[in-house]
Amino acid sequence: MAYAYDIMGSPNTKIKLLLLVQRQAGVSRRKAQELISAGEVAIDDGLVTDPFLLIQPEAIQQLVLRGHPLSLQSRELRVYRYHKPKGMLSSHDDPHEGNTVGRILRAEGFFGYSWAGRLDQDAEGLLLITNDGVLLNQLSHPRYEVPKTYRVWLDELPTRVVLDGMLQEMRQGIDDDGDRLRISSGHIAGSPPHVILQLTEGKKREIRRLFAHFQLQVVRLLRIAIGPVELGSLPPRSLERMTGADTVILRSFAQETSDPD
Repeated sequence: MAYAYDIMGSPNTKIKLLLLVQRQAGVSRRKAQELISAGEVAIDDGLVTDPFLLIQPEAIQQLVLRGHPLSLQSRELRVYRYHKPKGMLSSHDDPHEGNTVGRILRAEGFFGYSWAGRLDQDAEGLLLITNDGVLLNQLSHPRYEVPKTYRVWLDELPTRVVLDGMLQEMRQGIDDDGDRLRISSGHIAGSPPHVILQLTEGKKREIRRLFAHFQLQVVRLLRIAIGPVELGSLPPRSLERMTGADTVILRSFAQETSDPD
């Protein structure tokens, strides 16, 4: 089976412009569509605003995004694990905060990269950094329900019977401020004891809101896995390239999740 990110195809193959921008700029499909529709993309000095325009990549001389030429060569697609520390924003830029993931990536020379697995500023743990826009979409879009696993430490830990009842309610779903919040699984682990949760769709501050429903406060939140990729012993602020078998496993997982048939 050919992976969805092999979009260049054979000579004379036509593809949608948004797929080419997604691939060469390393952004999600939605972001590529937004950039084209906003007039940020030009082909051979001509502005193009139709994301679904069919083009032949081999016939293009120049592809420009926001005034900067993008390479038309097939790029080496890479994936990195990153341990986001507490206090860092999962943002490319922020006018009021310089401590962002995007700023760190640029400082390390990572241009055209983005990440799957946004974390709130007061949360920490695993992000997957990649320049593969298709993989990014497969790992990020809510409809694909990619599981994400967290360790949660609380200000106080209820008895096992009480906590099991809370987790059962969370599995069934809790309504909060117009959202339906839900976990896919949860249990107690470790010493000192804490909770391990798995979610397939992360709404804003969802885990904290779930526990706040039971008048409990989260004091530490650590993401330890996205799909089959684990944080392991990777230290905070460390960036590690995934290679070999682990990358194959991730791509196979993403492909199967986004195209189960």
